[in-house]
Order: sequence, then C-alpha cells, then structure tokens
Amino acid sequence: MPEHVRRRHVVLEGARNFRDLGGYATADGRTVRWGLLYRSDNLAHLTDADLDELARLGIKLVCDFRSAPEKAEEPDRLPKANPPEVAELAIFDESFSPSEFRKRLLSGDLGDLDLRKALTDANRQFATRFAPQYAAMLDLVSKPADLPAVVHCTAGKDRTGFAAAVILRTLGVPEETVYQDFLLTNHYTADYIDRTLWTIRLLSLFRVDPERVRPVLGVERGYLAAAFKEVDARYGSFDAYRREALGFDDAETEAFRRLALE
Repeated sequence: MPEHVRRRHVVLEGARNFRDLGGYATADGRTVRWGLLYRSDNLAHLTDADLDELARLGIKLVCDFRSAPEKAEEPDRLPKANPPEVAELAIFDESFSPSEFRKRLLSGDLGDLDLRKALTDANRQFATRFAPQYAAMLDLVSKPADLPAVVHCTAGKDRTGFAAAVILRTLGVPEETVYQDFLLTNHYTADYIDRTLWTIRLLSLFRVDPERVRPVLGVERGYLAAAFKEVDARYGSFDAYRREALGFDDAETEAFRRLALE
C-alpha cells in the first residue's frame, strides 16, 4: 500500500471511508495541506473513541449531503464539546426509494434495473442539477474559519466523491489524480462490499447475482467521468464550470489555493 494511501485513511470504528484529502500534488508543483479537508461516509455510527478522534482533528464544519429521511434514520454523531457547524446540503432523487430498492434486492426481483447506468446518470446530475449544493460547499470549505472540514453522505462515495473531485480540481490537482482518489473507496471498503454481497445472496435466497449489485456498492471510473464529460460538454472546461455553475471566481480560487496548498 503506498504510504499516502495508508496515511490519508483516518481509522475509525464507526466509519470505513473517512480520509484526508491532503498530500495530492497540483499541476503547478504545490501540495494539498494535510489535516484541512476530509471526506467520509456515514457519521451516525461513530463510537466515543471516534468522537475523541474527530475532536483531536479539530473539525469545525460538516457538509452533509444526505436527504432528510437518511438523516432522520441515522443522525450524525458529533463531538459535544465545541461541536462543528453542520451545513445541510441535501442531494437526493425523489424518484428513488431506498426502502423499495432493498425490498427488490431481498425478493430477488431486480428486473431490468441497470445499477451502473443509474450511478452514471446520478453523477451527471451532481454536476448539473445539484450544482447549487456544491457551490455552497465550495464557498464554505474555502473559508479559514470553517477549516478543518469534512464532507460526507451515507456511503461517502458518490455525492461525496463528486464533492471531493470539485475541491481537488479547484485546487489544481490533475484530473487523473482526482480519479485515483475517487477509486480509493473500493480499497477502503473492499471487505465491507464483499460481506454485503454475501449477505444479499443469503437474504435473497441466492436469487440475486452479486455482480449485478456490485456496481452500486463501490465506484467505477466511468461514474465520475460521466460528470466531467457533462461539465466539458456544457461549459467547455472545469474552470469555466467552476466560475459559471459554481460561482467561484478566479480570485476566490487563488485565495483558496493559498490557504489549502503548500
């Protein structure tokens, strides 16, 4: 395991995918500072020891991309002493019902559902329909008073994956490196994915092919690539998208880079 992969993983008992966005090199030769910007999965199951670790990290801001039902079912656990501010930036598709999806999984009736296509389409939506939420996030995490900050959703891979990509590309991290960060979810959650697939097979009485479900549990390069292609098709470049869709101008970008790079 490369040292930066090992170093960026914040090992917590109640969250598998909590990691530091520090250490990535930018196109101009600088490096993202460690200990400023984090990404994570669900924070609802953090243990007391995990809360102590969050307090040690000094987290001041949590950007939560989950829907109201997700938050009601599994509210975040956060340090009680000097608790971080929470920005509610809900991103969800009203046409998708997690409970209905679980029922279909357990019944073995997935029909013609194409989960890979669903996540590809979702990433296009992140870049377009939900640009206001990502604009608000970028404005918040670029402020010194809000750092260190963590962005998260439920699995910490899709909504959060695009959030991390926006942050890193705004800081000048090359696109290929951003893909590498995106795909690290599969590394940190590999055991969880395998256990979940086995559980689904058992509970569905072996009626579900686990390989049909695997695309929704992990990430694939094509998911994020779909978002970037949509950005390029509509705006011509990420920089134009950042200025026009996210409302983050060049002066703000340079200030953010001075803050977050070394």
